[in-house]
Amino acid sequence: MINGKIKIIYILPSLSSGGAERVTLDLIYNLDRKVFTPELLLFNGGGFFHQEALSHGLRVVIFKKRFKFDIFNFFKIYKYIKNTQPDIVHTGLGGDIYGKIAAKIAKIKIIVSTEHNVAINDKTIIRRLKGLTAKWSNKIVAISESVKKDILREYKIPSEKVDLIYNGLYVDNFKKEENQDRIKKESDTIIIGSVGRLTEQKNFSLLLRALDQVKNRNFKCLIVGEGELRSQLEQEIKDLDLSNKVELLGTTSNINGFLNKLDLFVLPSKWEGLGITLLEAGLVKLPVLASATGGIVDIIKHKENGLLFNNNDLSDLTDMLNGCLDFNNREYLLKLGEKLSYDIRERFDIKKTSGQYQDMYKKLVQDNIYN
Repeated sequence: MINGKIKIIYILPSLSSGGAERVTLDLIYNLDRKVFTPELLLFNGGGFFHQEALSHGLRVVIFKKRFKFDIFNFFKIYKYIKNTQPDIVHTGLGGDIYGKIAAKIAKIKIIVSTEHNVAINDKTIIRRLKGLTAKWSNKIVAISESVKKDILREYKIPSEKVDLIYNGLYVDNFKKEENQDRIKKESDTIIIGSVGRLTEQKNFSLLLRALDQVKNRNFKCLIVGEGELRSQLEQEIKDLDLSNKVELLGTTSNINGFLNKLDLFVLPSKWEGLGITLLEAGLVKLPVLASATGGIVDIIKHKENGLLFNNNDLSDLTDMLNGCLDFNNREYLLKLGEKLSYDIRERFDIKKTSGQYQDMYKKLVQDNIYN
């Protein structure tokens, strides 16, 4: 401890524009600086949120990984941790393996990690390495019930090592704009939207194929996000003759403004740790239609605060979309959005999330002192 404060080094690959990166930063911003001294170590460059982190006065150390297994990059991480000697190393995303091994060799006594997703898409070697290094963690935080079950199944570690702490966000930063009236005339265009990386996980191809089935209806679909599947999705939009119906917008720094343009939010993910974008959409009282998978079902209760379709089921998604585009269902959908907003504000406030993390950190340090 330095000046009586608990020093924490957070390790991530970068600060790209993803939900996990957003949550990690918001957690750090909400730490009690009278108790904690945080730093952020990035081993694969800066990224979308880098300047924001600096503007908050956060110390950010950046290394650049040159290739997949960069021993020199790893040595830099180890050397920095060894010289800094934090009380806690907290890893996330691709930082889990690099960060835990470096912290273990550097003899850091408290290692924490957050699992932001299920391991469904991890390669066998990654799963084995994460399983090995999981045993070195004092605590692994799961962001949803499905992620917790996945950790216990994959890593074979004692259940007391795993804490469930839901991701949180600044609930007051997302709100329905006062001039936004979602009660439309039957002849008005329904604006459908989604947010997410253009990757296999987010399953936007399924959404496009469902939209193709209902393209006689009066709608426009806007998708925010970037990723390796952009060119493939652009081609699919052309092939399905959806160019006048669907638009890929790239990234935006004003998610609240984007969400307030929408009448319906759709999240078609094949798998999802929790779904930060779903929380954001709910906070602006949007009706939500999402796949029944992973942590999404921790948030959405079918026909209570949103709608769920069978995971990766084109027919079910198409039927649900048809229902959502029916003018007669509009009032019902708006009530679902109101209920979802209330539920999220009660359960997913970053202040609550941060408080749970801080209590965990303090207990780990106290237990380490007396053991």
